[in-house]
Amino acid sequence: MFATLLARQGIAETGEVANLLGIYAVATSEVHNEEGMILGCWAAMIRDIAEQQRIAVRG
Repeated sequence: MFATLLARQGIAETGEVANLLGIYAVATSEVHNEEGMILGCWAAMIRDIAEQQRIAVRG
């Protein structure tokens, strides 16, 4: 939800948020694997949303 809100306000694209969260997930998994996996799943879900938004815009 926060990624969509950021994109709607023109602050950051949804795909960019997904990529950054994915990087954070990898770094987090070095210390806490379970937390990193959760963040990685969230990043993947946001990436899917970003792809669906791109498809919708193309028509």
